[in-house]
Amino acid sequence: MNLTALMPVRNESWILGLSARVALLWCDELVMLLHACTDNSAAIAEQVQNEHKGRVHILVEQDEKWDEMHHRHTLLCAARSFGATHIALIDADEILVNHLALTRMYVDNLDAGKYLQIPLYNTRGSHTRYHVNGTWGNRWVTVAFVDDVRLHWTGDRFHHREPAGLNLQAWRPMQHGQGGVMHLWGASERRLRAKHALYKMTEAVRFPHKPKMQIDAYYNLAMLDLGWKYAEVPAEWWRQYHDAGLMNHLRVEAEPWQEHECQRLIEEHGKQRFDGLNLFGVV
Repeated sequence: MNLTALMPVRNESWILGLSARVALLWCDELVMLLHACTDNSAAIAEQVQNEHKGRVHILVEQDEKWDEMHHRHTLLCAARSFGATHIALIDADEILVNHLALTRMYVDNLDAGKYLQIPLYNTRGSHTRYHVNGTWGNRWVTVAFVDDVRLHWTGDRFHHREPAGLNLQAWRPMQHGQGGVMHLWGASERRLRAKHALYKMTEAVRFPHKPKMQIDAYYNLAMLDLGWKYAEVPAEWWRQYHDAGLMNHLRVEAEPWQEHECQRLIEEHGKQRFDGLNLFGVV
């Protein structure tokens, strides 16, 4: 078995040094696609590549257009060319915590036609606090599947993780509270707001006939306080990374690149193009 992780990267220097190294603790190889990166992501990727000779492969896409399905399929094709038999899906802001060996064992025992899902913890305000209820609580995330040449990603879809081509079924052998994937999506409130503002602007540009109210409503879910409750991440979930010095690669409060990209889109398309969108004070 060769478990190869696919990791799309767009200006993730604030966390990439951590997430890439953690991926290599439970995956055999890692393929990163550096998409129009203007920060230090390329240098970090090369450092990780030098530390893990022969296990890290770096692809580069200079086109600034965010084409998520194309990027994922490009990563998949590269992994296949390097001999992958099993595929792990890891976004650059995701860290597997607790039970790494158990997760790898689950992948070893994963049947063809299924994908492995484990608990997802959406952080909020810190990497040590996460949502436990509502839209962002008690979530599951697909982390691996057995490859099949019929599987692929295609089209112009946003935020779609599972491949198309076969009707794969979810397998959930782990319970919430045992560990899983820490999604540092909301570890910085500033980055969260900037990211969702950029998502809104990107959809307004890509789909000009899509109602602004519909775009706003979808991405506002991350900001509305609908009685959210939170829990603290157990200290032992992060401890092995602290002990190994890996947490030194995490800079939660680094400036979000999305703020500058929002401003660039306004300069390119004009402010009126985005009238009707609540961009949370980013512009």
